Amino acid sequence: MSATTAELRRRRNAVDATFYVSGEYVACFLLFAALVYSITGIPTFDRDTTLDTDYVSPLNRWIWIGLLTAALPLLKKHWRTALQIARRSAPLLLLFGYFALTTTWALDPATAERRLLFSILQLVLLITLLSALRQPQWVQIAVTAACLAVALGDLATWVVMPGYAMTDEGFAGFQTQKNQTGLVMMYGCLAAGTGCLLPAKFWRRGVWAGALLIMLAILIISRSTTSQAIILLTPFLLMAVLLLTRLSDRGLLAVFTTAAALLGFLVFIYFAACDVIGRDPLLPLRGITFTDRLDLWQFVTEEIKKRPWLGAGYSSFWAITPSVQPSLKKVAWFSIYTVINEGHDGYLDLLATGGVFGFVGGVSVVFLSLIKAFRALQRSRQHRPGAQPRQVPLFHMALLLALLIHNVTESNLFTNQGILALALMLCVLDLNKWQEPSAPTRFIGR
Repeated sequence: MSATTAELRRRRNAVDATFYVSGEYVACFLLFAALVYSITGIPTFDRDTTLDTDYVSPLNRWIWIGLLTAALPLLKKHWRTALQIARRSAPLLLLFGYFALTTTWALDPATAERRLLFSILQLVLLITLLSALRQPQWVQIAVTAACLAVALGDLATWVVMPGYAMTDEGFAGFQTQKNQTGLVMMYGCLAAGTGCLLPAKFWRRGVWAGALLIMLAILIISRSTTSQAIILLTPFLLMAVLLLTRLSDRGLLAVFTTAAALLGFLVFIYFAACDVIGRDPLLPLRGITFTDRLDLWQFVTEEIKKRPWLGAGYSSFWAITPSVQPSLKKVAWFSIYTVINEGHDGYLDLLATGGVFGFVGGVSVVFLSLIKAFRALQRSRQHRPGAQPRQVPLFHMALLLALLIHNVTESNLFTNQGILALALMLCVLDLNKWQEPSAPTRFIGR
């Protein structure tokens, strides 16, 4: 090889390296921007609305299209990686294919189609951005930075508009209500909390810890009990998961079989004892309304029975055209009292909109992702070649466990509303990107 050829190759490699690094920064910034906008939307600073509507600012679509347009140049170098991520995410893509099919029989086809297009746009955007991120930590950094930016915005709103930021129910900042603030801070705490464990210099860990403390403080004053309970419970769940990663596959099977048998035995003993003493086994639950959620759950269950297999269509149940929205035809408090755009149970909402097929598909995608996160933790513990830093799959595991719990009383499974809906897609796609033991400093497609 001549000296001239070697020099040209060296320069070309230097240009490629510069492009990859700069592209990674661009992708991280665009991911940060997408996360922030999915949280804040276009703030109206108006909480006087008493009935939810389907109004969406025309500017919203252009913002998302603008983010995707800004990301498209990244595909010039990373299209092979993007295709690999899409191929590995086949279950997720097939699920959205089924959701697209449901729009043909949706209660409100126009709304269902529009919401599906937004979700697909977000899906394409995330695949594009992930294809350009060579280090797995960037996703965790972008999530923490986005949630911290919103936290600082909430604090600024408290300083400027204290009466607006602090509601009677709890601290909401500039967001619609305190539960939204709580779940954003929960997401940020999961990212920052596991980020504190990333290998880094002391001052960098201090930054992670500072971000965690700020978001934890806002979570506490938001009085969002569900999000607070999840943050308290998650560390114990993660410790249990890390202990399970030490077991072989046979050991795991033995543990889960024993746990299932023990649980079944305890349930049997309880019901048998209640039968012997003549006590109502459901007595401890009598009178509990879960903050009036039981009325909502009963209503959604009745609606599911009307269309059990195919559902009402993707995101075509709440906040749709008033003439076809089921809840507005029901004489109940939630049809006239306040803004209700979910059934406050993600599993029931998934059944109501996607039917049995959508429910099975959605739950399967979540559990497949849990398995991939667990396998990634096993690889990192065994120091296998190409394993991610343990903190990254630990963050994804924390999010998936939090979502499984959160959706018992809230709803954000495969919708196009809120940050956790986008967070779920991001988590699934990122786990699929790194599911094979390829070096984390290289592209999958290179």
